[in-house]
Amino acid sequence: MEKHNKKSLKARTWIRDRIIFLAMVIFVAGASLYISSAKMFAPDNIWLHPVKEFALLISMIGVVSLGYELFLRELTFSEYKEALQDIVNPHAVRLGIAGIYKNRSELGQAHNFQTLFKDVKQELFIGGTSLLSISTGSRDLLKEKVLAGKNVKLLVIDPESEIVDIITRQIGGKATFKNEIKTSILLLQKLQEEIAETDAPRKGKMMVHTYRFIPSHSFISIDVDEGHGVIIADIGPYLGRNNQRPSMMLLNKKKGLYAHYRELNKALWEDSTPLVAEAPAVSGPKTRTQVFASGEGTEFFDTESNGWRTASICELNSGWRGIKGSQWVWVRDSITLEEAKTGSQHKFRLQFGIPDGKANSVQRAELFVRSDDTCHITVNDVSLKQEYGGADYPDPFIIDFDQFLKEGLNTVTFEVINYAKPDARVPEDNPSGLIYRLHLEVPE
Repeated sequence: MEKHNKKSLKARTWIRDRIIFLAMVIFVAGASLYISSAKMFAPDNIWLHPVKEFALLISMIGVVSLGYELFLRELTFSEYKEALQDIVNPHAVRLGIAGIYKNRSELGQAHNFQTLFKDVKQELFIGGTSLLSISTGSRDLLKEKVLAGKNVKLLVIDPESEIVDIITRQIGGKATFKNEIKTSILLLQKLQEEIAETDAPRKGKMMVHTYRFIPSHSFISIDVDEGHGVIIADIGPYLGRNNQRPSMMLLNKKKGLYAHYRELNKALWEDSTPLVAEAPAVSGPKTRTQVFASGEGTEFFDTESNGWRTASICELNSGWRGIKGSQWVWVRDSITLEEAKTGSQHKFRLQFGIPDGKANSVQRAELFVRSDDTCHITVNDVSLKQEYGGADYPDPFIIDFDQFLKEGLNTVTFEVINYAKPDARVPEDNPSGLIYRLHLEVPE
């Protein structure tokens, strides 16, 4: 269906372009005839004025056709589209809901950060718990926007607040959640330093605030006080687990939900405090924190071309759980029915560098991973004995492999195996995918 829609769009564009070209040809032909008629006929010739009037008529036809194609057709189409939406889904349109998505992966497939942030004209406001996905996957986008004169406001929970302790107990007493927040804060502070050290004539502001109250929702707000503003908000409270929540996109429509979330987000910011310049206290030597997450940077080995290619963000299965800041990947966005029946085996890899003299003093090399059905992991040619799956486990697998690291280029290979399911009726009966996040702390 998607391919059919793309072909129809291309066909309409092809026809529209040629209609515009034809209208311009008609206008130029009429104008040329009008100008040249004075040279073709004598001033007292009886044909001069009829030819001029005919040429003027031809030119007007071209102008009207061009104006209709460029302006009136689009305006009419937009009015019909809005009217049709009111008829088909009146409540969603009345509330300004432009889309509802069952999880972050589905939202990301429809509206990735690159596309969303591209439309920022004045201010980008993002709020959440750790913002790890933003600090790892979108730092370059944030820097680009600030240096281009846009303001960026980021709202993250205070890692030392009692709320973090409550959520930590709720998820079994593990320090993973607090570590995620601290890692994100360190990355955001590093980004602030980079922006401060970069000269730009129209530099905007990057502000990071922390809060100490129960998080109500996560959100992305773009030009919130403008008519073209957009708000993306999670539906439902944060539970401290890896289950992804539904999200909705809101447009600035009168008497809709947009105004409610705008005021709610504004209140969250007013009740927060600026992030202190110093990072949270960390014992030991000063380290440089890096986070590598599965997503567009992951590669897979293509047997047809006998080389490594960029992996695809895959469709999220209803039984899968996520890893914060990461996305499920595979060789394509979904498997075929044949692959679901016969099974498959693919290799993925992550590469990163460690400076000379630092490999033996790595403070942290912690890998979070899930896969479906299972995967074998190799670190710099050292194969780990255990198999790692756990797509639907409450907690991901956590692997410490700092003892396998070396100076220079390091490679982590994931061999994902999806077992055959001959009785599969649709591809969703036997999905396959990989998700991971690596925390790396190396002394500076």
